[in-house]
Order: sequence, then structure tokens, then C-alpha cells
Amino acid sequence: MSSELLIVISIVLMLGYIIFLHLQLAKKNIFIESALKRLSGLEKNWNAEELIQLMREMKSVSRYGAFFTDKLFDDKPLNFLMKDLDGTHTFIHYTKNEEDARSILKEGFRFADTFYKTALPVTSDKLDLLVKHNGRKSFGDYLVVICFSDKIFNYYSSELEKNRLTEYSVENILTEIHPFKNENSDIIYQLSNKFVKGYINHQTGDIYSNPDFNPAYDSLVFQNNLKAFKRAILN
Repeated sequence: MSSELLIVISIVLMLGYIIFLHLQLAKKNIFIESALKRLSGLEKNWNAEELIQLMREMKSVSRYGAFFTDKLFDDKPLNFLMKDLDGTHTFIHYTKNEEDARSILKEGFRFADTFYKTALPVTSDKLDLLVKHNGRKSFGDYLVVICFSDKIFNYYSSELEKNRLTEYSVENILTEIHPFKNENSDIIYQLSNKFVKGYINHQTGDIYSNPDFNPAYDSLVFQNNLKAFKRAILN
């Protein structure tokens, strides 16, 4: 009789545990469905507080929290990234090694052929930033912030357009070291470090500012680069 009672108790406990798991799964499914609806734009006119609250809700769901542990949307890192958006063209680039991030601060950002292979534009749309960040953060914990003043960017952009230099971009001009080819025969350009605002460790929220940062920096070398591009077209 006691063995039968133990079997009944075990079955009841198992049923209770199964019901508990179903309830937990249902709660998480409801949360995920709600988050997807919010992210897909069914809820309009978000402000920063609402977006950050969503991130906190995601972190609180233990099963999925590992995907939302980074600190980019904490107040200080987010403010550092978004502060100079008005009046600048701002971009972000991810790198795995802090040594590489430090090198970019000191020497400038190197890119092969086109700047836009690894640099993403940043706007005031925080939902757009969230989507881009979640898509690229696996490329590294260090997020490098690159800014050009609108004045500089628009001036050289108009010069390229006026001279029909369609195969070049503004970033090709804003370099102070002559382009060179690497071992793969890719043309390497190196932006002036004056356009590097700093970098953020998005896992810890630590911020490293560049003391040489000057988004409005201009140089005679840039004018010479423009002239060289004109000569290349003529030849």
C-alpha cells in the first residue's frame, strides 16, 4: 500500500513540475512575442527610457539574459556615443582586441578599399542602433566611435561630386598617410586619428576617450589627396 502511495505522489509531483515548466515557457513566450512586436515597430514613438527599459526586461529573463548582458545602453556609454550626433557624421566599428582599439586611437582607423565594409553609421534612432549592435557585437567587445563634422564631410563630398570622382568617398580623402597595398593587394587607407572619438568596451561599459579628437580637423594633405584623385582621373 505504501509503495502505491509513493507512486501516486511521484506522479502528482511530476505532473506538477510539468505544469510549472509549461507555465514558465508560456510566460517567456508571451514576453518574447511582446518584445518582437515592440521591436517590429508596432509600438511607435519610443523614447530612450522606454528602449532602455526593454533592455532591462530582456536581461531579467534568466534563460535569455546571456544575450543581453552588454552595457552599451547604460547611461554613460550611450551618452558618450550619441552626444555629438548633431553636426557630425558618426560611425561605429567593432574589434576583438583592445590593443587594436588603442592603436586606432593613436594612429587612426585603417580600412581596405572602402570605409563602409566594417563601419556602421549611427543616427539618433536608438532602435536602429539596437538592431545594428546586436548584429555586430559578436565581432568584438570594443566599439570604436568615429566622427566627422558635417562641415568637413559635406565640403569634401561636394568636391568629389563636382569633380565626378565617383569611385572615391570622403573617407579616402581624410587620410594623412599615402595609401598602400597589403599582402592581398588591397589598397589600405588610414584615417587621421583626429576623427576617432574613442572606444567603448560594451561588455563592461568602460569608456576610453581620445585626447586628440577633433571632428572638424582639416589639413592641407586632404586638399593634396583631392588633387591626386583628380590627376588619376585625367591620366
